[in-house]
Amino acid sequence: MRLHFSTTSPYARIVRVALAEKGCADVESHLTDPWNDHPSLLEANPCARVPSLVLDSGLPLNESLLIVLWLETQRDGPSLLGSDPGRVISKAGLAMGVIDAAAAIIIGRKASDAGFDETPVGLRRRRSVILGFQRLEADPPSYAGGHLDLAVITAMVALDYVRFRFAAAPWLPVLPWLPVKISGCTRVLPSILAAR
Repeated sequence: MRLHFSTTSPYARIVRVALAEKGCADVESHLTDPWNDHPSLLEANPCARVPSLVLDSGLPLNESLLIVLWLETQRDGPSLLGSDPGRVISKAGLAMGVIDAAAAIIIGRKASDAGFDETPVGLRRRRSVILGFQRLEADPPSYAGGHLDLAVITAMVALDYVRFRFAAAPWLPVLPWLPVKISGCTRVLPSILAAR
C-alpha cells in the first residue's frame, strides 16, 4: 500500500494513527504537497486531497474516515470503534467538526486573505471550533491505556492541529480536561505526528 500524505494535514494524521493502531507496517509513505497537484496524487485522487491510500491492487481510497472504515472492515487488530461504537462515533464527529472548521479557516485565508477570520464565514468557522471543543471538554473521550479508538484519535489530532495553526489565537477556549483525558495516547505521537 502507498499513502499520499502531508505532514500538516489533520486528515492524513488521523489515517496515519489509525494505520499504526491496526498494525499496518506495510505502508509506503509518499510525502505530497496537495497544493502542487502532484501527478501521482491526482491519479489517486482527482480532488488532489490527502490522505489517499492506494491499495496493492491499485485501487485508491480517499477521505480519512472512509479509509478508517476500510481499515476497520479489512484489517485485524483492535477495533477503532472501541467498546461503545455509538459514543466513539459521536465524539469523533465533534472532533471532525473542529478539524473541518479549522481547516476551512486556513483555506479561507489562502483563498482570499488573512482577514478571512473576521468575515461572517470565518467567524462561523471559529464558532464551530469553540463549540466543538467546549462539548468535547464537557464530556471528553478518554484514553485508559491499550489501543486508541477513533474518538481519541480525532480529538488528539484536533487539539494538535488547532494548537499548531492557531497557537496565539485569543478566541480559543480554555480546555483544562480534554488534553488530560487523552494525554496517555502520546505513545504514538513521536513517530507519527511530531514531524511537521
